[in-house]
Amino acid sequence: MKTSFVSTLGVASATRLSLVRSQSELARATQELSSGRHADVGLTLGARTGQSVELRQELARIEAILDTNGLVSARLDTTQAALSNVQGTAEDFLGVLIAVRENAQAAEVVAPQAELDLKGLVGTLNANLNGQYLFAGIDTDTPPMTDYAGPPASPAKLAVDAAFLGFFGFDQDDPAVAGITDAQMATFVDTQLAPLFADPQWGALWSSASDENLSSRISGNEVIATSANANEQPFRDLAMAYTMLVGLGGDGLAQPAYRELVERAIGLVGGAMQDLTTVQARLGVAQNRVADATERMGIQRDILTRQVTGLENVDPYEAATRVNALMSQVEVSYSLTARIREMSLLNYL
Repeated sequence: MKTSFVSTLGVASATRLSLVRSQSELARATQELSSGRHADVGLTLGARTGQSVELRQELARIEAILDTNGLVSARLDTTQAALSNVQGTAEDFLGVLIAVRENAQAAEVVAPQAELDLKGLVGTLNANLNGQYLFAGIDTDTPPMTDYAGPPASPAKLAVDAAFLGFFGFDQDDPAVAGITDAQMATFVDTQLAPLFADPQWGALWSSASDENLSSRISGNEVIATSANANEQPFRDLAMAYTMLVGLGGDGLAQPAYRELVERAIGLVGGAMQDLTTVQARLGVAQNRVADATERMGIQRDILTRQVTGLENVDPYEAATRVNALMSQVEVSYSLTARIREMSLLNYL
């Protein structure tokens, strides 16, 4: 039979070690109660830790896509509003053209309106959201259009003026414009003006936008185009129609030449309005797909969140009970330690 040496110091040391362990467990239990999650997920889950990590990675990927979809939706909404503005302006201008095509003197009214609408078109195509230009294609950090009138005069205006002077031998303010025939005006528009709004002159004189539209991943397996760009045909046609009535000497033209000019502009604006509807429809499809993908991804996020919660979260009632029990245990340990310290033979001598 063996007896162990017992002393006040030994009992006090054992009690102190028990107190340290209880304090550590209390800190852990308090953390779990406040966070609702296991303090050490790996230690608690053991072999199922890998499953928790995979679920969290998938959840983070879905959250990133949902955040992106929010930005994409905002960009599409703003783009649609801009296109509606362009469409409305073109419709109003078409009404003006139809009303004045038989009256060359009306050019004094039409030209300022065309200049204002051209400036508005450039401003709309240079719209940006969160520092990204909506109609720049993938080159979102560069404004896609240059102002036609200036100052200083844009390369596009200089090219139009040079083309007019080179073809007719005088500029737009010369009284000789009254002698231009409708056939001459038609030839000028077809052979000299139209190429300035086609590639490669459009890119050199008017637009720095990319032909490639932005693409966005809206779900795990869907990537779609989510923008328009200033190089699309309706914007070229509208720019050409407005320019024709701003910079080709309209108020000095004879009636046949002016009528030819207005008829060409009516055709361009009408075609542009149809093409704008196509662009709006394309972006509308993208809006619907983003909304559907967001809804599906939201459901997936909720399912994954519940799975992660089931693995990692603690029962709040159980956690609260453990904290209360450990606090009581620590308080008892403090009391015992204090009483043991008071134990001394000197007190009994």
